[in-house]
Formats: sequence, C-alpha cells, structure tokens
Amino acid sequence: MARRAVGGTGMRAWALAGLVVLAAGLLSGCGPVKPHRLLSQPPAPAQTGAPLPFTQVDRPVDLAKFDSDPCSLLTKDQAAAVVADPPNDIRANRRATLPAFGCSWTNHGGALFEALKPVQNPSTLAELSVSPLKKDGELDPWTETSIAGLPAVVYHVFRHTYECSVSVQVTHDQMLTFDIQGKDLPGSYWDNDRCGGLAKMAEFVIGNLRQS
Repeated sequence: MARRAVGGTGMRAWALAGLVVLAAGLLSGCGPVKPHRLLSQPPAPAQTGAPLPFTQVDRPVDLAKFDSDPCSLLTKDQAAAVVADPPNDIRANRRATLPAFGCSWTNHGGALFEALKPVQNPSTLAELSVSPLKKDGELDPWTETSIAGLPAVVYHVFRHTYECSVSVQVTHDQMLTFDIQGKDLPGSYWDNDRCGGLAKMAEFVIGNLRQS
C-alpha cells in the first residue's frame, strides 16, 4: 500500500497563503500611481533682459489673434510648462468683461493664470508707473526688466507675495498683463517661483502672437 505524504496538503496551503500575503504587500507598497507628466523635464526659465524705457517698442506685436482667440495662445505643451503638468485637467476660460479682456487657465480649481489686455487706464507701462497704486506702494516689490525684447515690469498687487503680475509693453499704446490669482498651484512647476512662471507665460504668448 502506498504511504500518503504527511502534511502535503497543509504545506501547499501554507505556501499559497504566503504568496497571497506577499502579493498584497507588494500591491500596498506601490501606492497610488502618479499621473504621467507630459514634459520630460521642467521648463527652462524665461529669457529676460536689461530694463528698457517704457516707450521703446522696437518690434510691436500684432494683437489680432489675442483679440479674436486669446485662449489659443498657449499650446498643450506650453500649458503644461506654465499651468500644470500633466495638462489634462486644465480649463481655459475666455474673459470678456471690463477692465481687461483675455483668457484664464486653471487646474483642479487652483489659482488662475491669466493673460489680459487692459482696455482701461492703466493700459500702458507708463500709465501703470504713475498710477495711484504705484504711488501708494501697493505694487511693491516693483522690478523693471525686458521680455522678448520688450519693456516689462514684475510687481505684486497689494504686495501679496503669493500673487504676482507681469506687464509687457507690446505696442506703443498697449501692454499685456499676465498674473496669478490664488494660492494653490496643483501640478505647476512654478509654485516656488510664481513670477518666473508668469515671465515664461508672457514669453510663450508673445512668441505665438509673433508667429500668427
């Protein structure tokens, strides 16, 4: 008579149980899968230059595309570089109310990135530099620079350091203003350099306007 191996069934059961525990441990160790970023590396900072006189606009920008379709002035890759990466949940909304027209972009209800064309005073850097807010120190710190070869200013409305604005003189009688409103920047590369993110946004938008 063949002798039955003692404990064979029990050992197989213990082995299966061990595999189940091991698999569960591996799965729990993985945690939630992070969204796959569109960009392979963080974007390079905008190329800013020395300050220019506010009236020195050697290459005026044609604003026809900004007037007709401002929300098209960031490509998908550019929105990922500025607003949030991955850009799948970015929402663009056209702004058509005074005192400025343009577009805003946001990710998961976070802060707004805006590209605006002011149509009421101040609508130029010269007007902004003598505005009541500037005279009262409500735009400090105020830093003059240049972006895409155009006069530009970086400032903080009401001195809120978590918000920032960048205004660029794009024609002889018109500036564009780029700003962040709000604190949370989910998925953004610029949470610790918000003004740098706006300078990059300005560089993208102006570059796209010049190519349109």
